[in-house]
Amino acid sequence: MDQERREMPGPRIEILSRDVMIDQKADIWVRGFKPHSHVEVTTQTVDDNGVAWQSVTPYTLNPQGCLEIAVAESDGESFDDIDPWEIFDSMRPVDDPEGPLPLFAKRTTEPLRVEIQATAPDGDTARSSLRLHVFDDATTVREEVSEGPVQGSFFCPKGSGPFPVVVCFGGSDGWFTEPRAALLASHGIATFTVAYFGGEPLTKELCEVPLEFFDRAVAFLMAHPAADTDRMGIYGYSKGGELALLLASRDARIRAVAAYSPSSVVWQSPKGGAPKSSWTADGVPVPFVPMHFSGMKLLKLITGRPVAFREVYEQGLKKHPDKAEAARIPVEQIAGPVFLVSGTDDGVWPSTVMADAVEETLKTAGGAVTHLKYAGAGHLSTIPGLPAPEQMDTLIFGGSSKTSSRALEDAWQKLVVFFTTTL
Repeated sequence: MDQERREMPGPRIEILSRDVMIDQKADIWVRGFKPHSHVEVTTQTVDDNGVAWQSVTPYTLNPQGCLEIAVAESDGESFDDIDPWEIFDSMRPVDDPEGPLPLFAKRTTEPLRVEIQATAPDGDTARSSLRLHVFDDATTVREEVSEGPVQGSFFCPKGSGPFPVVVCFGGSDGWFTEPRAALLASHGIATFTVAYFGGEPLTKELCEVPLEFFDRAVAFLMAHPAADTDRMGIYGYSKGGELALLLASRDARIRAVAAYSPSSVVWQSPKGGAPKSSWTADGVPVPFVPMHFSGMKLLKLITGRPVAFREVYEQGLKKHPDKAEAARIPVEQIAGPVFLVSGTDDGVWPSTVMADAVEETLKTAGGAVTHLKYAGAGHLSTIPGLPAPEQMDTLIFGGSSKTSSRALEDAWQKLVVFFTTTL
């Protein structure tokens, strides 16, 4: 650990470690300012798209001119307890701080460098910086996987295995993303983030994607000495949450499943044209529920205006009850415990309503299920410790960024416990 707690005169920012995993709370102290000073703590970073982000958070210092943005012991000093994620998850794009919060781009395992500055009205200033990591290269190994239709990245703890393993799925872009899998692997679990469509040699679009891709991914893991497929779970969010529940209902090898912003049914492909299923099994399309677009929704799509698709899915369920029953994911057949996360203000689809249906079915069948339902949160799909989006391009996620960010931070800690105790 890089220690920075040195006694020195004058305003300063002290950080217990300049290298912190993004799902941990950084220990930060602001010291040496005048008693009861009002300071603004500014954080700045740049996302993977080169967009500059910044937050400005006001605080009032204590009688000693100090502030603890930490959860560590304060060595007998009296500090106000401040949530240290606040200065990170409240960041907004510098070029458009007032608009709906877009997606903070984090696709790679490179750390984020965050500059921190504390400024008082009298001009007293202190500066420091730290790095937020999603990948712990001191404890975790990363392996690129490109074996024909098996495309992804495998992360596993260093040391003697085999380790329990979690297969991770992304959302409706279909290709694999590394940050969540890398972050989960830092907690002693092997992870395999795998693509299910989106590029050669896989299906190009999210339309009738063969579920057999999962069998090939498991075959890779079974041959890997670090992976224990007898202790295998899956984790997906959004469309990947639908996929995770569907696969778990069909494959007894899956011992635990986590689904963020999930679906209780199989939906049609979002591809234009005549409605088709999102998935096939043994070459046969899986029964699906069609979406229902109102004239206003179609007009917004055509004109490129922001759209909340939730109503499209709600009307699909309402207008096609017979198809909804045929497309229902038989979650009662899942062999292990289920972990669900949803936001009540999800603007993409009614994930809380659908997660409630999954929960009710599992409880009736005697299955083990946890449903974390966050009031006021939107479409929950991003990693903890960063600002949650309110809108991605023209897709409205719903909820407020602050509420969704806190939900994601809380749910992640419980997700880690879920997998480490069930696998």
